[in-house]
Amino acid sequence: MDRIVGYMPPEPFFEELKRVQKGINTLPTLIESAKNEPGKFSVLYELASKYELMGNIPEAKKTLLTIMDAGTDSAGLASFKLLLFTAQENEDASVLIEYADNNPGTDQTLIALENAMFLIRISMDDNPQLEADLFVRYITSLDKPNPGELNTFSWRMSELELYLDMALEKVIIAIEKETDDEQKFMFVDTKAEVLWKLGRTKEAIIEIEKCIQFDSENAYYQEQKDKFVGKAG
Repeated sequence: MDRIVGYMPPEPFFEELKRVQKGINTLPTLIESAKNEPGKFSVLYELASKYELMGNIPEAKKTLLTIMDAGTDSAGLASFKLLLFTAQENEDASVLIEYADNNPGTDQTLIALENAMFLIRISMDDNPQLEADLFVRYITSLDKPNPGELNTFSWRMSELELYLDMALEKVIIAIEKETDDEQKFMFVDTKAEVLWKLGRTKEAIIEIEKCIQFDSENAYYQEQKDKFVGKAG
């Protein structure tokens, strides 16, 4: 009937169960709506999205093709979704990069870049420079990136050992913006890692010591310090 993805606290989860029980926005309800309004874009697109959520990609594609045949895809949403499915099936990032090049400044552009990065990362033909270039395009295209997004960018750059100066700049912003202390010190750890990769080992040690002071029982933070000290030695 439906699928609930990820963890939810008890009360919101219970509300979702009641929604499903009432048949609101469930797969059977959407199938029935599509039968009653066979040419309505919003109903068909919602049905395709539900099939995707439930892992039934063939039916999602079939529904999207119905939209295309009806000529109601004025915003190109169904066309883009079909392109995304094709790229994922063929593990072909190039079509998504081409889409992003030809359609700058849209929500779909960000989705295309994000999925292209993932496909490059899992590809047998490892291309860290291209992945890093796409991530730079992605993070700089976000209107108001949140601290988590900035930290993710910085950590990945530390792994790829590319654009480290930009990574340091972004993680400093993430630290300044983050209000949760536990998250903040995770970001400080990222800053320490980036500093270490930049060869600024003494500064990296100072940053990781802040993390250890915050959570002295965290073995990972101590391992990080040992790694930095070993490099310094």
